[in-house]
Amino acid sequence: MIKFFRKIRFDLMEKNKTGKYLKYAIGEIVLVVIGILIALSINNWNESDNLSKKEFSMLINMKNDLVSDIMNLKYEDSVFSTFEFNSAKGIELFYKAKTTKDIDSVNKLTVSFWNALYINDNTYNEMVSTGSMYSMKNKELKEYIIRYYLLVEADKNYIKNVNQQQDYLKNKTPEMLPYFSLVNQLRNPKIDLKKIDTTWINNPNSKTYLAVEHYINSNQNSSNIYRRSVFKRSKEYAEYLLAEINKEIDSRN
Repeated sequence: MIKFFRKIRFDLMEKNKTGKYLKYAIGEIVLVVIGILIALSINNWNESDNLSKKEFSMLINMKNDLVSDIMNLKYEDSVFSTFEFNSAKGIELFYKAKTTKDIDSVNKLTVSFWNALYINDNTYNEMVSTGSMYSMKNKELKEYIIRYYLLVEADKNYIKNVNQQQDYLKNKTPEMLPYFSLVNQLRNPKIDLKKIDTTWINNPNSKTYLAVEHYINSNQNSSNIYRRSVFKRSKEYAEYLLAEINKEIDSRN
């Protein structure tokens, strides 16, 4: 093809047909430009296709993350549902407690875990760090995704603060010492309970009584009840986001 165009140029120059040669040269330049534009267009299309495939793969990964998160949130809710139910009974018993055995039961009923809110955000973080999040075709879906993970981050921080608060009440409040000393000693049958301070039991004027009351109620309200509301809200939004991602995936198949 190159030899063909070269022969045409040579013939025109030999026959001194300057006007036709200039027209031909311009035409050849136009053809070259068109060829370059076509090549760039194909290259851009390939890049766009690669980005689309990468985005699709990311959405599949995020879908799997959300399915796992929803299952975990359901499990956590069932666990803390039991804690909430038992703690309510323990708090009721605390106000009636008169013996060390009652206090032991209160401790067992009001126990709770302070586990953090765990959400798998690996795919989301990868999409943000690589810029894939901000180049998504479906801008509405992008907003849903960002909103969900911002909500999760806020709830993570709140639960972290709740855990620190409960840890402080339990381990750094001096007035709580007689309570935990008692429940720990009750595990040892050789201990003479008569030597342990129990005057705070059923005594609203005692600082230990008030500290225990505050601790178990705080644990119920902040850790069990509110934590369950966080799990529920996160699960509902995860389910909504999952449905939107499934729509996007189906539209590309």
